[in-house]
Amino acid sequence: MKKVLPFLLLTALGWVVSGCGSKKGDVETVIKPRATVEVARALSGNIDNMVNATGSFEVLRDEQVKSTIQGKVLKVFVLEGDAVHKGQLLVKVLSQESYAAITGAREMLAQATSPFQKQQAEDALRLAENTAAIASITAPFSGAIIRRFVTEGELVGQGTTLIEMVDLNSEYFVANVPINYVAEINPGQLAIVTIPGMSIPPVYGTVRAINPATDPNTQSVQVRIDLKSIPPLVAAGTFGNVQIKIGEARSVVLVPKPAVYHNDELDQYFVWKIQGDTIALLTRVKVGLSDSSDFEITSGLNPGDVVATVGGYGLPDSTAVKVVNN
Repeated sequence: MKKVLPFLLLTALGWVVSGCGSKKGDVETVIKPRATVEVARALSGNIDNMVNATGSFEVLRDEQVKSTIQGKVLKVFVLEGDAVHKGQLLVKVLSQESYAAITGAREMLAQATSPFQKQQAEDALRLAENTAAIASITAPFSGAIIRRFVTEGELVGQGTTLIEMVDLNSEYFVANVPINYVAEINPGQLAIVTIPGMSIPPVYGTVRAINPATDPNTQSVQVRIDLKSIPPLVAAGTFGNVQIKIGEARSVVLVPKPAVYHNDELDQYFVWKIQGDTIALLTRVKVGLSDSSDFEITSGLNPGDVVATVGGYGLPDSTAVKVVNN
């Protein structure tokens, strides 16, 4: 019995040691990170609520400047984008009769074979040039040139369009706003217009008026926006995007948009809140306003809470994680 007892004690001790090792292994398995995430901290800040819409630039005054006579374009004095003042010379056009007289005199001079014929041709050319009828086409108002339709030397008819210009002070933006936002649109609200594909800074303006008529095809209404500054080289009809500020919240909890996930089945919003830089807790939140980068969180988070912005989607609740950014 004395020999058996030490053996049993050693065997039992071996089981205990073996069991402790197994538990240690289990703990290591639990705390070993299963996913890597990038995180951001919830902050207290202000956020604007913006309605997004599309639309186009329009002008109250857009005029095509036409030739008053038939003839040849002698000189074009402006290019697209040029600012002009009322009465500024735009184009000179030589009348058809004067053009024919000058051309004929030059042909006579080229064909002259004697001093007498040459003298006659020179006199005819001088007379034609001195009595030439030239129309000086001027700007009807101050504005900007947006299109030039003719080149020097081109033959034009009476009424041919030479130049198109706009009164920049009359330019505005028409936004097509979805009807579900119409009740929140009011005159005086801030609007920010951008033009895709053009290297032009955002154009700021304010809501001027709302057309009460609804477009049945697009389910939208037209909102007129007066512009505080006019971008150059933007013709009537140019497409643009607009954001209209319809609200603001101050000193609220904000998180980056990539941190928030919407469950379509439950119609609920969630974030993965990171606890101790090691555990991702699936946390239901309620959202308020939003802009291009952030969500307002009205419940579920406090300023300073850390949430996953990359790598959280699809993780089970209480997943062990490793934070890979600061």
